[in-house]
This record gives sequence, C-alpha cells and structure tokens, in this order.
Amino acid sequence: MAMTSSTEMNQEATASSSEAALPSSEQTITGVSGTNYKIALPSNWQEVPDFTSLNPDNDFMLSDALETKYLAAVVESKQDFADLETYLGLVQENLATSFDTTATFLPIPDTKAYFVDFPATVEGLNIHYIYYVLETENNYVQLYGWTLESLYDSSKDELTAIMNSFKEE
Repeated sequence: MAMTSSTEMNQEATASSSEAALPSSEQTITGVSGTNYKIALPSNWQEVPDFTSLNPDNDFMLSDALETKYLAAVVESKQDFADLETYLGLVQENLATSFDTTATFLPIPDTKAYFVDFPATVEGLNIHYIYYVLETENNYVQLYGWTLESLYDSSKDELTAIMNSFKEE
C-alpha cells in the first residue's frame, strides 16, 4: 500500500477544489426514512456507503470522490415539535453541547430556514461545518456540510450551492 503524506493529500484536494466548478446535475436521493430528496450534485459526488454506522440519525450522507467534503441530513417529523423555532432551539442546544460552540443561527431571507457555520474539533481533526435547519412540508431538517478546516475556504461555495439546491419531494 502506497503511503501519501497529509501534505500531498491536501495539495491534491486543494487542486481539485480550486478547479473550475464541476458540472452539477439534479439527483434523487432516497433517505433511510424512504423520503426522496432532489439535490444538485457535482459529478464527483456520491452516497457514502454504510453511513448509518457513523451516525444512525442521518437520513442520508454524501461525499466527494476524495472524501474531503461531506453532506448529511437529519430529518424529523414536524408532528413531533411545536414549531420551527422550537426545533431550532433544540438543535442549537445540541450543537452547543456536542461541539462547545456558541455560534448563532441566522435566518436565510425569504425561506423557512436558518444557517450557521463554525469550526469544531472532532476526534482530533479540525473541521468546519455549514449547518442549515429548515422546514419542509412534512419535516424539520438539519442539513449540514463539512470539510477539513484547511479546505474550508476552497470548499464553502460548493457545499453551500449543494445545500441550497436541497428539496424534499
């Protein structure tokens, strides 16, 4: 097995991220819940196999081919919560506890959605998250993307574009 240094891997990932944007096409993703989602994905993105072993709460998880950028969703029935603001408050508390962050969600104009981005250290890795909490017709969704902190500046536009394309069918 060939060993690649983290510097070589970062250079490779950075080169890939800084290339012209890869063409995107709208894909249908079927979550564990059986719900279908439409999402515009670049050609080098795919579903992560066996993602429920990483986080059993996720309805789906996607990554780029280099596995340097990720996107996942936690989907919960609106019937179980009073309203979006209540759900948002619970998510905020959970993030504060899990990631020791005081980052505040901001509303996304003209939508039923909020976002925040924040750095965190997970299992010794410095990660940067983009986190959306949004309301669909039947559910509240935590849609979140992440990458290594060193790749965040070159990855955030791609992650944001993918997240902004999300629709529940």
